[in-house]
Amino acid sequence: MDIKNMISELFNCSLPQNITEIAYNGVYVKYDGESAVIGGNTIPAKCRAYTLLAKEISEGKKSFEISEKPSLKTLGAMIDMSRGGVMRAESVKTYIKYLAAHGYNMLMLYTEDTYEVKDYPYLGYQRGRYTVEELRGIDDFAAELGVEVIPCIQTLGHMEQFLRYSVNDEIADNAKVLLVGEEKTYTFIESCIATMRSAFRTNRIHIGCDETAGLGLGQYLVKNGMRDRFEIFSEHLGRVTELCKKYGFRPMMWSDMYFSLVEKSKEEDYMPHVVVPQYAIDAMPDADMVFWDYYHTNNEFYKINIEKHKNFNRPVVFGGGIWTWDGFVPNYDHTYNTMKPAMEEVLRGGVPEVIVTIWSNDGCETSHMLALPQLSLFSEYCWKGEGCTKDDIWSMSRFTTGMTEELSHAISDFFFREDGAIRAGKHILWSDPLINLLCFDFDLPAAKKYLTDAIAVIEKYEDTEYILAAFRACLDKCEIHLNLRNRYKAGDKEYLRSFAENKLPEIIADFEKLHTLHREMWYRDYKAHGFENIMCRYGAAIERLRHTGRVINDYLDGKISEIEELEPELITGQKCKWLSANDFMYIHTM
Repeated sequence: MDIKNMISELFNCSLPQNITEIAYNGVYVKYDGESAVIGGNTIPAKCRAYTLLAKEISEGKKSFEISEKPSLKTLGAMIDMSRGGVMRAESVKTYIKYLAAHGYNMLMLYTEDTYEVKDYPYLGYQRGRYTVEELRGIDDFAAELGVEVIPCIQTLGHMEQFLRYSVNDEIADNAKVLLVGEEKTYTFIESCIATMRSAFRTNRIHIGCDETAGLGLGQYLVKNGMRDRFEIFSEHLGRVTELCKKYGFRPMMWSDMYFSLVEKSKEEDYMPHVVVPQYAIDAMPDADMVFWDYYHTNNEFYKINIEKHKNFNRPVVFGGGIWTWDGFVPNYDHTYNTMKPAMEEVLRGGVPEVIVTIWSNDGCETSHMLALPQLSLFSEYCWKGEGCTKDDIWSMSRFTTGMTEELSHAISDFFFREDGAIRAGKHILWSDPLINLLCFDFDLPAAKKYLTDAIAVIEKYEDTEYILAAFRACLDKCEIHLNLRNRYKAGDKEYLRSFAENKLPEIIADFEKLHTLHREMWYRDYKAHGFENIMCRYGAAIERLRHTGRVINDYLDGKISEIEELEPELITGQKCKWLSANDFMYIHTM
C-alpha cells in the first residue's frame, strides 16, 4: 500500500515530493517547508504521520516537528452490521483507510447473523450477509494497512433474526437466546467459530454474550427445571471458550452479565453500587472483558467500573461509542459529553485497549459514514494522552471530514439537547400527523427553534443536503403538531384549507426529497437488504400526510362532521427511552 498516495487521495491534498521515512517508536513528523521526515513503528503510525503532515501543511504551517506516543495498545472501531444494514465491502475498505489515517489499528464487524455458515442457510438469510470471500477480502485489505480485523459474533443472546425460523427451535431457549446445554447449540456455535477461522488471520474473537434476557427461563426451564442463571451462563461460557481455543482464538466478551446476573434488582448495566461476589469472579473463564458504556457523563462512573473489572484479573477492554443509533444523524454532542470522561478514566486507569462501537439500532437509519468525524475524539486521546483538548479533536475532524465544532453542535440539535436515548428528533419526524401519540412532554416551540437555528448553520456548509432534508422534514412535523390540532379545535377552517392546499404538498415534497437522498446514500454504501424497512417507513409517513389532506378536505366539504383523530385531548408528561420507529409511527395490531 502506497501510504502517501492513499492519504493524498483520501483527503484531496498535496504532499511534498521529498519525504524520508525513518523508524520511530510512535509517530514522528518533521517539515522544513520543502522536505519532510516521517516516522512510525507500525503502518497505522505511519499513516497517522502522513495525515498530520498533510493537515499541518493544509493549515499553512511552513515548518514544524511533531512527536507522539500512543497511550493505548489497541484502538479499534466496531461497526454494527446486524441491525438493518450491511456495508458493502468497498465501503468497509474506505472506512479502514480513515481508521488507519487516524492511527487506529483494529476493526470489528459486528455480525449477529450477517455472515454465511455452511449447513445453516437461515443464518443471515435475505439480510445481506457477507460471504467468506468478502470477509477474506476485507481482512486482506486491512492487513495491508496494519489494521487487525477481529470477528465479532454472538454465541448466546441477540440471535432473534436466526431463531425466528422454526427449523432452529431445537437450539432456542427463547426468541433471542440460544439453548444452553443442547448439543446442537454447540455444533452450531462451532460452525460459526470455524467460519471465522477460515475468514480472518487474527488470533482473537469477540463472542458477544451480552444482554441475554430470559436466559434459562424458556425452553431451558421446561427441560431442566429452575437453575441459578449465573451457573447456566458460566457453564455455557466454559464450553464456548474451549471451542475458541480449539480454533486458535483467544476470546473476548461483553462483561455486563457478570454485573447484571448477580444483581437481583437490576436497573441498568454496571450500576455503581453492585458488588460482584467472589464466586462470580472465580467463574470467569480465560477471556478478555469488554466493559461497555456510552451513557454517563461523570468520571466517577467510569472510574468505579474500571476498578471493578480489574478485580477479575483478566485483560480489560473499554467499549465506548459514537452515538449513531438514534436516527438520521449522529448525536455528536452526546458522544463528546459521554466519551470525554470515559477516555480520561481509561487513560488514568491504564486500560490498554479501546473499541469505538458504532451501533445502528432500529434499522440502521443513520449511515455509519456520518460517524467518521468523531473518530478523532478517540484517536486524539490515544495519541495525545490526558492532555488532549477539544481543539485537538475538532482540528483533526475538520481536516479529515470537514466537520467543524459549530456544525457538529447544529447537527446534534436534532435531539434538542435531551438525553440521547430519547431519540427526540426521530420521534417527531416519524410521528403521525393526526394521531399524535408523542408521549414525551416536549416543548414544541423550543424544538422548532432548535431546528430553525440549526438549519441556518447547516446551510452555510457544503455537502449537507441529506442532513438539511432530515431537519426540514422534522421541522415540518413539528409545525403540524404545533398548529393543526389547535386550529381545528378553534374552528379555523380557513387555516385548515390553506394547510391542505398549500402546506401539505410542500411537506410531502420535503419527505420525498429526504427519501430520495437517503436511498442514494444507502445504495452507495450498503447492500440492498435492509432499506426495504426504511422505505416502508417513508411510504407510511408520506401516505399518512396525503391521507391527512384528504381527511381535512372531507371535513371542510361536509362529508364528515369531525376529524376523529383530532378530537381526543392529549396526554403529556411521560418520558420514555428506546422507542423504535414503529412506536413513533404507531404501526400496531389491534
